[in-house]
Amino acid sequence: MTVISSSLDDERLFISRQAGGRFLYKIYFLVFLTGIVSLLYYRVTNIAYDHPVLWFLITLAEFWFGVTWFLQQGFRWAPTYHVEYPERLAESNLPPIDVLVCTADPDREPPSIVANTLLSLMSYDYDVNKLSYYISDDGGSQLTFHAVYLASVFAKSWLPFCKKYNVEPRSPKVYFSSSSTSSPSGQNFRQECDKIKAKFEKMQERIEKAGKMRNVPVEIRNEHKGFKEWDTKIDPRDHDSIIEVLLRGNGVDKDDEGNPMPSLIYVSREKRPTSHHRFKAGALNALNRVSALISNAPLVINVDCDMYSNNSQALRHAVCYFLDPKESHRIGYVQFPQSFGGITQSDLYGNGVKRIYEIEFFGTNAHNGPMYAGTGTIHRRESLNGRKYDPNVKIKFEDKSVRGSKNWVELEVQAKLVTTCTYEEGKPWGSEMGLMYGSAVEDVYTGLVLHSRGWNSIFCSPERKAFLGLAPVNTNDTLIQHKRWSTGLLEIFLSDYCPMSLANLFGDGKLKLGQIMCYSFYTLWALWCLPMLIYAVVPPLAMVNGISLFPKVSNPWFRIFIFLGISSHAFSLAELMLAKGTFQMWWNETRMWMLKGTSSYLFSVMVTILKALGISESGFEITSKVIDEEALKRYNKEMMEFAVASPMFIPPTTLSLLNLYCLVRTVVSLVTATVMSNNLEEAEPNTSLGVSNPLALVLQIIISGYISIVSLPIYKAMFLRMDKGRMPTSVTVYSIGLCATLVYLASVFM
Repeated sequence: MTVISSSLDDERLFISRQAGGRFLYKIYFLVFLTGIVSLLYYRVTNIAYDHPVLWFLITLAEFWFGVTWFLQQGFRWAPTYHVEYPERLAESNLPPIDVLVCTADPDREPPSIVANTLLSLMSYDYDVNKLSYYISDDGGSQLTFHAVYLASVFAKSWLPFCKKYNVEPRSPKVYFSSSSTSSPSGQNFRQECDKIKAKFEKMQERIEKAGKMRNVPVEIRNEHKGFKEWDTKIDPRDHDSIIEVLLRGNGVDKDDEGNPMPSLIYVSREKRPTSHHRFKAGALNALNRVSALISNAPLVINVDCDMYSNNSQALRHAVCYFLDPKESHRIGYVQFPQSFGGITQSDLYGNGVKRIYEIEFFGTNAHNGPMYAGTGTIHRRESLNGRKYDPNVKIKFEDKSVRGSKNWVELEVQAKLVTTCTYEEGKPWGSEMGLMYGSAVEDVYTGLVLHSRGWNSIFCSPERKAFLGLAPVNTNDTLIQHKRWSTGLLEIFLSDYCPMSLANLFGDGKLKLGQIMCYSFYTLWALWCLPMLIYAVVPPLAMVNGISLFPKVSNPWFRIFIFLGISSHAFSLAELMLAKGTFQMWWNETRMWMLKGTSSYLFSVMVTILKALGISESGFEITSKVIDEEALKRYNKEMMEFAVASPMFIPPTTLSLLNLYCLVRTVVSLVTATVMSNNLEEAEPNTSLGVSNPLALVLQIIISGYISIVSLPIYKAMFLRMDKGRMPTSVTVYSIGLCATLVYLASVFM
C-alpha cells in the first residue's frame, strides 16, 4: 500500500491521504466500546433466573450486535483516499487491456441494454489498438448476438463522434436522453449529432423489433455468417460453443472516418445438462481463456452488461496504479465503485449502496485494499491466473499481449476448444487460477484468495463516476439480490479461505487485522438475521405477557441502553450526511436493513444449512432489468412495491404485525390500568401486566414502537393501498396466521 507522504514525487502517478477527524473518531470508538462492555457486564451480573431462556436469547443478540459493530470498525479506523494523475501517463506506455462483458438472459437483461453498455465501453479515451472486447452470452441467444452485431456496426459512427466532440457519457441511450450531457455548441455539431441519433434510434428499433418477434429478420441474418449458428434452434442449456469475430483489431476494421477499430468477439461457451457451468465465474473464466488466446493483454477488466461506462477516462485512472514506479508491482487489481442511475431522490430501497462504496470501501484502502466487487474491476492477468506476490521480487509491469496479424478463422476454432464443458477437467481453473468456484459471490471469494496470496488492491473512485448501472426497482428483487449476496458471503466464511482461518491469521499469506475485520463483517452479513429476529420477537412477546427484559427508567443501567441506541443511530446518520446523503436516505436505508435482516439474511442462513445437509443447492438468481411502466411510476413516487406473492415478504410482514399488536395491547392495558387506579380511593401497585412497575417495560415499548414506525409502508401495503403494488392477500393472511400463532405460543410457554 502507498506510504502516506506530504511531498509529491513528480514521477508518481498517484498519491494517498488519510481522512481527517481520526482523533475524535477514536474517542467515540472508546466511549462506545465502553458502553458495549458495560451492557454485557449488566447482563452477566443480572441473570433473569425466572426466565433464563429469554435472558440467554436477548444477551446473545446484544453480544452479536457488539461483535458486528466491532468488526465494522475496520472500515472506520483509517479511511484512505487516492488521487490519480492520468495526465502524467505517456501514450506510448499505455498497456493493452482486454474488456470482458457478461450477460446471461435476454429476457431479464434486455439486449438493448447490452448493446448500450458495450458501446459505452468501446468509446474509452484510450488507444483502440490496445483494446479488445469479449462479450459472454451465457443465454446463447441470437437476440443478444443480433444486438451485439448491430452495436458493432453503429460503433463505426459512434466512436469517431465521441472522440471528435469528447462527449460524456458515452452510452448513446443515456447521452441522447439526458439534458445534462456535455454538448458542444455549433451548427456542425448539431447536424452531426442529429444524424448519429437517427442511426442510433434505428438500431434500437431493430433490436426491440427482433425482441418482440423472438427472431432476427432475414435481411440482417444475411449480413453476418454468425447468424447461421441459429439456423436450428439452440437450447440455452445444451449447445456447442459459439465464437464469432465481429470486429478485427490491428487496423483491419475501420470506422467511418478511417480510424482503426478495436477487436470485438462474441462468445457463448458450450453448455450441457450433465456439466456444471459454474454460473458467472465459469463464464468469466471462459472469456479469460479466449482473451488470452486472441489478445492476451496484461490487464483485464470485467463489466456487467448493465453497468455502462460513465467516464471515458476511467481506464487511464486505473492504469496509473499499474504503472506507478513505486507501488505498481504490489497491485493485483483496481476496483471502481458500483454506482447506479435511476435511484429515487431518497434511494427508496437503499440500492445506491452509498454506505459501502462512498464510506466503507475507502476504509479498506488502509488494509491492503478493497474486496473484489464483481464488476468495474481491472485485474493484472498474472495475479488473477494464480501467480503469488513475492515481496522480495519487485516485478515490473509486463506486456505479453499478442499483436500483429491474426488468422481469425483458426483462432475461432481454437477458442471453441477452450470453451468446451470438459476443458477445465483436471485443470486448476476455479481452484488455483481464474475466478474461484464454490460461492455465489465468486468475486469476493476471488478477491480474498488474491489477498491471501499477498496481492494488494486499490479502490479507485474518480470524481466522475466510472460506471453507472441499473439497480432493482422493487422490493422482491432487492431482497432476492441480497439473499444471493449474503448466501455466497456466508459460504466464503465457511470455506477454507475463511477470513478468520489460521492461514489468514498466522500463515504465509496472512491478512492484516483490519482486512480480516472487513472481510469478516461482510461474510457474516447473513448472521445479522439472528439478533434482528430475537429483538423483533422476544421483547414484544415478553412485554405483552408482562415480562421485563431491560432495566426500568429509574435504574442507572437504563442510560447505557439509551446511549448505545441513540449514539449508534446518530453516528450512522452523521456518517451518511457527510457522504452527501439525506435524512430520508438514512431512514430508507435503516428500513431496508431491517427488511433484509429478517428476510434475505434469514433465507440465506436456511439455504446454507440445507446445502450443508445435502438437501438443496444454492443457485444463481438474476435480478430483472425489465421495468413495468406502472411499477416505475410508483417507484418514482417512492412507493414500495410488493406485487409478487413472495415468501420473502412473510417474515418481515409477520414481525411488523407482531410488534404493532403487542405495542397497542400493552399501551392500552397500561393506560386502562392507570385510569382505573386513579379512580380508586386507595391506589395499589399496578400489576395488570405481571410487573410491579410499568416503567420496567419502557425500553420494550420503545423497541416495538420503533419497529412499527419503520414498518409503516408494510401496513399501508397490507391495509390501505389499492394499486397493483399492494401486498398480496395471501402474504397478509399467512402473516396474520403466523403472528397469532406466536402470540398464542408465548402466552402458553412464557
